[in-house]
Amino acid sequence: MRIKELEYHSPSSLIQACRLLKSGGSGAKILAGGTDILPDLKKGRISAASLISLARLNELKKIEGEAERHNSGSRQSSARFHPSTLYPLPSTLLLGPLVTPNMLAGSELVRRIFPGLSEAAGSMAANQIRNLATIGGNLCSAVPSADLPPVLLTVEAELFLTSHAGERRLPLRDFFLGPRRTAIRRTEILTGILIPKLPRGTGTAYERFQARDASALAIAASAARLTVKGGKIVKALVAIGACAPTPLLIEAVGGLLTGKEPSEQNFARAGELAAQCVKPIIDIRGCEQYRREICRVLTIRALKRAFQKAV
Repeated sequence: MRIKELEYHSPSSLIQACRLLKSGGSGAKILAGGTDILPDLKKGRISAASLISLARLNELKKIEGEAERHNSGSRQSSARFHPSTLYPLPSTLLLGPLVTPNMLAGSELVRRIFPGLSEAAGSMAANQIRNLATIGGNLCSAVPSADLPPVLLTVEAELFLTSHAGERRLPLRDFFLGPRRTAIRRTEILTGILIPKLPRGTGTAYERFQARDASALAIAASAARLTVKGGKIVKALVAIGACAPTPLLIEAVGGLLTGKEPSEQNFARAGELAAQCVKPIIDIRGCEQYRREICRVLTIRALKRAFQKAV
């Protein structure tokens, strides 16, 4: 199918983009990288009367660490990115929604602070897609097999959603409602992803499995975050992708591992628990039991590597 004729807008400010989105009604859609929405329009999966491109909003393309924001006077001018009330927050990393996977994977700051996020970004699709796709699009498309949501869930990311009426802050864990369904309102634009500061002794890791090396979607994926102190696990989070209607935070794993030693036996139990908690579909890429077994293995691997990075 061909994409039907529609209006194209390229606002120069976030305020203008919000106004266009409000005035455009239900037919107005946001265009970021276009790697999801354009194929969806072409296939008739969604419809639109107008596209509002965010390409000119350079303030939404930033990767900022806490030190950069507080130690550099020039950085303070970027308060237009979000209201000034954002900057006193004890955040470690602030990601603009137009940051691409290759920007994440290539960022020394991201690799140093959250290696799991860098791994997830570098594993996505083909290099051409990683140059075009955006973190905002990856979240807002709400595809169950998306790579970035699981690892962002394990670091307790929060979202900033902006409309003509103002801004609200929403934990990522409350964002996904179902396949291709999110809590974003029709007149809202995702304008930032905030990753809180993690304590010392924390490691993150991401593992995925796909049928081939090219641009295949994940059959299953597991993200892990461990915080270890005094030889004990004081916090553990595991999130699974591609094995439930939404990215799935396995809270029971935290209960199982907290207070325990980071041992092979405990990680194996966590893998078994994760496999029990997922809700995999059955399709041409794998049956339910196959996906559960992959979840088990990937969770063990992710926990082991997160522990290696935590010590």
